[in-house]
Amino acid sequence: MKSRAEIQDAHELAVLSAGLSEHNRVHGLNLVVISRPDPPDAILSDGFITTWMELTDAFFSSEWAMDLSSYTSIKGHKPMKPGLYVDMDKQLAGNFCNLLEQKVDKKSYKPFVQQYGPGILVVGLESPWLDSDTIDAIDEEWLARGNPDISGTFAHVYLRFRSGSGNHAFSWPRS
Repeated sequence: MKSRAEIQDAHELAVLSAGLSEHNRVHGLNLVVISRPDPPDAILSDGFITTWMELTDAFFSSEWAMDLSSYTSIKGHKPMKPGLYVDMDKQLAGNFCNLLEQKVDKKSYKPFVQQYGPGILVVGLESPWLDSDTIDAIDEEWLARGNPDISGTFAHVYLRFRSGSGNHAFSWPRS
């Protein structure tokens, strides 16, 4: 069995790879990871442009987060309780927006913003009910909060999701 640290590192590399690949594709760049200081999760450069990337996950609920992370616990897996779940998209949207607002205010990013400018945020969306309605709910919640300006900290935000064919990311907000 792999350790929690090994699984965490593999997860971060998958999220990083998906976000970086999409950013390079969208902007016609060839950025590569040159260091992983933590924070931020990666410093990227192509020899001309240097920027930084932060990775995080937004979960449908803390119970779902515990379900996923408990697979590596010595105490064993703690599955979500069976039952009726409602407003799953709205819950994830609220959690995503709260997380984004917290990330924008993190003082530990300030030296990187000063050195490289606003960075790139990749948010993994974790929900057993993730679909396009979830993204619509995220957009609606962000708009309901007044579309806060995050451009002083993050120049780009990507949403990462898992599918049968691997990890994928797309630019947010959608244009």
